[in-house]
Amino acid sequence: MNRLNIDFYKQDALIVAEKLLGKILVRRLDDGSERHYKITETEAYLGEDDKACHASKGRTPRTEIMYFEGGNIYVYLIYGMYWMLNRVYIS
Repeated sequence: MNRLNIDFYKQDALIVAEKLLGKILVRRLDDGSERHYKITETEAYLGEDDKACHASKGRTPRTEIMYFEGGNIYVYLIYGMYWMLNRVYIS
């Protein structure tokens, strides 16, 4: 299994979202076991100019991660019931 390098995540968000489809997300747990998840859905948001993006309201403590170097991950709870994993892409 090949790990994606940081340069992969520094491409345009629309390209990365499409290329992530079908890839396997691997989570290594503290006990040494692994969980594998196939990526079956992606979305791409284009920063402050994209009204659907969390960053559309500008830089806040909540959106700070979105201004980091491309490749960072953040997880949040949506609608009080679904955990979402997001990756930041900045080229």
